[in-house]
Amino acid sequence: MPARNDLQKWALEMERFCAYQERSTYEIVVKLNRKKVDKEHINDIISHLKANNFLNEPRFVEAYVRGKCNIKGWGPHKIKAGLKAHKISEELIKSGLGNLKLTDQTQLLNAWLNKKRAALRNEPEGPKKTAKIIRFLLSKGFEMPAIMDLVKTS
Repeated sequence: MPARNDLQKWALEMERFCAYQERSTYEIVVKLNRKKVDKEHINDIISHLKANNFLNEPRFVEAYVRGKCNIKGWGPHKIKAGLKAHKISEELIKSGLGNLKLTDQTQLLNAWLNKKRAALRNEPEGPKKTAKIIRFLLSKGFEMPAIMDLVKTS
């Protein structure tokens, strides 16, 4: 069994880890598992982090959604998949994605479409080029109906 000193050391290390940027509980569990900390102590450390406001899932979701949308330019489906990979509850995911503005998503979609069209400018027009554009936009996490509306109108 680890000494009380080790537990304090891990808690302090996780405080620094969480202070650097928003973290999910899952990230903390993974990091502590890699350090071979047993489950009971992991739960104690997570409780400590939550009690001292180093770990806050709703705050993590908000930061994740904002960052992936504004910085990475991801669509809602890709953001949702990322949050699921962090083991975030469906309720929190819905709440976080509810903050996304439709106009911002449309602008992002337009920007990605223009960027892909520019990259494919030497390719002849036709179904093959359209399919490449659609696949690209789907990979960025946008919804098929929105993509189809945009591709048809432009």
